[in-house]
Amino acid sequence: MTKSESHLTMTARLSEGNTPLSLLMRRTDPPNRLRLVLTAIGLLSLLGYVSVMVRITGRPVFLHWGFPQVDFLAIYLLHFFPLLLLALVAAWWVFRAGADDSATLGIILGFALLFRLLVLPAPPVLSSDIFRYVWDARVQAAGINPYLSRPADFDSQEVKKDPLHQQQNRPFARTIYPPLAQAAFRAVRAVAGESVTAMKALMLLGDLATLAILVHLLGALGLPRGRVILYAWQPLSVFEIAGSGHVDALAVPFILLAVLAWRGHRDVAAGIALGAATLVKIFPVVLLPPFLGRRRWSLLLACAATIALAYLPFLPGAGLQALGHLPQFLSDPGETFNPSLMGLASLVLGRISRAPLFWASWMGGAVMAATLLWLLRTQAGGLEALLARIWVVATALTLLTPTLHPWYLLWLLPLLTIQPRPAWIYLTGAISLSYIFYIVTPATRLLIGAVEYLPFVLLLGWQWRRFPTRALPAATLGLMRDIP
Repeated sequence: MTKSESHLTMTARLSEGNTPLSLLMRRTDPPNRLRLVLTAIGLLSLLGYVSVMVRITGRPVFLHWGFPQVDFLAIYLLHFFPLLLLALVAAWWVFRAGADDSATLGIILGFALLFRLLVLPAPPVLSSDIFRYVWDARVQAAGINPYLSRPADFDSQEVKKDPLHQQQNRPFARTIYPPLAQAAFRAVRAVAGESVTAMKALMLLGDLATLAILVHLLGALGLPRGRVILYAWQPLSVFEIAGSGHVDALAVPFILLAVLAWRGHRDVAAGIALGAATLVKIFPVVLLPPFLGRRRWSLLLACAATIALAYLPFLPGAGLQALGHLPQFLSDPGETFNPSLMGLASLVLGRISRAPLFWASWMGGAVMAATLLWLLRTQAGGLEALLARIWVVATALTLLTPTLHPWYLLWLLPLLTIQPRPAWIYLTGAISLSYIFYIVTPATRLLIGAVEYLPFVLLLGWQWRRFPTRALPAATLGLMRDIP
């Protein structure tokens, strides 16, 4: 087998077997017909985003102490799921056609940009996290170490009347955001002042960087670049980044850069990229075991050095407090939101323990640690094996964490364009139901949790049984050694 033939074979393995969507790619449609369909769906989606913005602009709804308002949640969900359906229908057409031409890609990216620019000026109504970004920038500009300061420390009447102070959802907590995120927050303040829209614009730039890197990655893998639609038109990415401005948008491009560097055997670059992602939002550090495997010590050292150097300026006078609110966030049972398996475990433990959430969190942490240690004992032989290991971590995080907000799944959306797995496509849509938790009783939350997670788990089991060689990392080792 020649090298080019081997490349084509291994590229096919990346996209086959993981989802019924791959079967639809056997059919083709005339390019003009596909573009017409995408334009029609894009215009319908645009109308949906316009409708949402009109509702917000005509009757402004602002957060109070970080919680979404009841009257907007119904508006949001009634628009989100039709927009999600339109995005999935559009993706179905693109995957079936295997679209890779520039004109089709231009339509996809053009509408993606329009969706985001339309949502960008709207006030954040689903989450108040972005107000903490602006607050942290203010604290830094005043020469205060953000890891030693809390909004509650500023208790003058003037400050308490400040709308920015009133929007802090954890005024009692020190910041949880790492140094690279802090640098981004301060940069926005230096350029545009204390502007929420400007802060969201920075997150949008990270989102656009993700789109650009993803298009390049798909092309490098020999996959149709039109697959980017599964990320570009997904309303989760539009609302949570352009709408709420979550800092995760700055971490995702670094994760993709780490994948690109790893694929090219540039371990130091992969380590630096993964370290940078961790310095934006802590969670990417759990991706070290999938990337590391055996004998990639230069990747580990590069990642560790990147993180250490960034924290260095904050260490004097702070020490371990430079971790901010993170230790409390990870250990506080009161931070539980939308749990899956750990929620079920806490219900069972509630019959025998007075601290069920505490013990469920510890059990989940122990299983997560065991999973990561198991991954460290194996080696990824190629990109398919690396992705399989990343999906293992994603599954463990989803099932074992006591807290899963919708934007916590943003980092998985780009990977779905490479391997469009049904379970994850379902969950990245259904996760928005968790916003209803703010307005319903605990019993109703159980029902919503079942709607979210039961189909997800069943789809995971179906995939494991139907495509066992794609479900287990050990079965995929070495399958793509020939990809350059």
